[in-house]
Amino acid sequence: MSDRLADQDARDRIEHDLATTLVVEAAAGTGKTSALVRRMVAVVASGAGTLAEMVAVTFTDAASGELKLRLRGAIEQARQDPSCAPRARDRLTAALPQLEEARIGTIHSFCGDLLRERPVEARVDPSFQVAAGDLARSLFDRAFDRWFEEQLADPPEGMRRILRRRLRFDQGPRARLRQAAFELAQWRDFPAAWQRTPFGRDAETDALLDELTALARWATQGEPDDAFTKGLREIARFTDEVARQERVRGSRDYDGVEAELVRVSRDRHWKWVGFQRTTAPDFPKAQLRRERDALRDRLYAFVAAVGADIAPCLQTELRAVLERYEVLKARGGYVDFLDLLLRARDLVRDDGAVRGALQARFRHIFVDEFQDTDPLQAELLLLLAADDPTEREWRRVRPVPGKLFVVGDPKQSIYRFRRADVALYQTIKQQLVDAGAALLHLRVSFRSVPALQQLVNATFAPWMTGATPSQAAYVPLAPSRSALATQPAVVALPVPKPYGDYRKVVDWKIDQSLPDA
Repeated sequence: MSDRLADQDARDRIEHDLATTLVVEAAAGTGKTSALVRRMVAVVASGAGTLAEMVAVTFTDAASGELKLRLRGAIEQARQDPSCAPRARDRLTAALPQLEEARIGTIHSFCGDLLRERPVEARVDPSFQVAAGDLARSLFDRAFDRWFEEQLADPPEGMRRILRRRLRFDQGPRARLRQAAFELAQWRDFPAAWQRTPFGRDAETDALLDELTALARWATQGEPDDAFTKGLREIARFTDEVARQERVRGSRDYDGVEAELVRVSRDRHWKWVGFQRTTAPDFPKAQLRRERDALRDRLYAFVAAVGADIAPCLQTELRAVLERYEVLKARGGYVDFLDLLLRARDLVRDDGAVRGALQARFRHIFVDEFQDTDPLQAELLLLLAADDPTEREWRRVRPVPGKLFVVGDPKQSIYRFRRADVALYQTIKQQLVDAGAALLHLRVSFRSVPALQQLVNATFAPWMTGATPSQAAYVPLAPSRSALATQPAVVALPVPKPYGDYRKVVDWKIDQSLPDA
C-alpha cells in the first residue's frame, strides 16, 4: 500500500490554503479534529491570526477540553520542529500563554461569554445563571403543572381530545402533553401559529363506523381458526362496544370514538391474512380482504388527519405554558441553553455596532461537528463571518475568504442533536460553496481495517445517493493500512427467531429478537 493517503491533497489544502473558506466532510475515524488543529496551528504560525482572534466551536465540553490539549501539543511540536522558521516559532511561542483564554468551547459557552460582555445591549441580567438541563426541566415542569391543573376544570379542544386517548408504553396523556409543550419550548424561536386545515371529523367518523360495522357482520361466517376471521372478530368487538356505549349515552361521543379509532389503528389484526383457501360456504374472503385493506388505509388516513387537526390547537393552547416558563426564569435570573443562542443571535443580528465590533475582533472561526449545528447557531456564526458588516440576513451572507472553516459528517445528522437537521446542513453547505467556499472530503479512515470498510461501503453506498436535500450522499471510506490476515474482520450472526405465524419472516419478530442476539 502506498504511503501517500488517498485524500492527501485535501489534507494538504486544509493546512496550507488559509485564504479560502473550507467545508470539510469527514466520516468518523478520518482524523477531522486533527485536520482542524493543524489548520489552527498553521494560521498562528503564518501570522494570519492569533488565538485571541479565533473562535473554535465544539459540540461538548469534553470535546473542547480535548481540542485545547491537542492544540497545545501541536503548537509545541510545531515550534520545536527544526524546519520551523524563526518568525513562525516566535508566533507559536507567544500563542502558548493565550491557550487558556482562547475561545475554544461549545457554542453555548461562546454565546454566554458574548452576553456577559454585552448584557445591556443583549437585555439580560448581568449576573444571569445558566439553567442547565435538570434545572431548566424543573422550572418547565412547574410551569406545566400549574397550567395543567387550571385547564382541567374546562379543557380546551386540543387538550380535551388528547385526554381521551389511551396511549402505548404506559405513557398517559398528561405525560404526552408535557412532552409536547417541552418540544415547543425547544423551538420557541419559531413562534408562528400552525395552520389548521378544515377537516370534517364527525362526518368521517360516521362513515368509518358504518364501514367497520358492515365488515364486522362477516365475523361469524368465516372459519373460526382462520387468522383473517379472527381479525374480523376483533373489529366486531370494537363496533359492538361503540354501539353499546351509544345506547347508554343516547348519542355519539365523537372525542371518545376518535380516541378509540386511533387505538384500533395500531392493532396487528389489520395485516392478518389467514389460510390461502377457505372452506366456509358463501364467505367471499378475497373480496373481504380487499375491503378490509381499503378500510385500513382509510383508517390510517383518518388518524393522520386528526393528528394534523389537533396539533394547531395544542400549539395555541400550550403557549401559556411557555409564557409561565419565561416568567419563572426571569424571576430566578436564569437563561436556558436556547436562551443563550436566541439572545446572542438577536444581539449580533439586531445591533450593528456590536456586530461590526465582533466581526473585526474574531478573524477566524472554526466549527467542529458542523452537522450538529441548529438554525440559531448557523445564523450567529455566519453573521460573524460575513464580509459585509451591514448584512443582517444570514442567508445572504458571504463569508470573508478564509475566515470560516467547518468540518463535519452529514451522515451523523440522523441523530438530530439539539435540533440539528441534515437538510439545514445541506442548505448551509450549498450557500457557502456558492459564496466561494471549497468542499473537501476526508475519506481515509484510520479506525477500521479494510474488510470492515468494504462492508460499510457496500452496504450504504447504494442507498445514500444524496438524491434529496434531506439525504446525505455517501462518501466511500478508503483504507489507511493493510488487511489483518490472522483473524476475520467481519462475523455475521443470523437473527435467531425471525418467524411469526405460519413460519413467515416478519419484521416485528426480527426487532424482538435482535437485542438478545
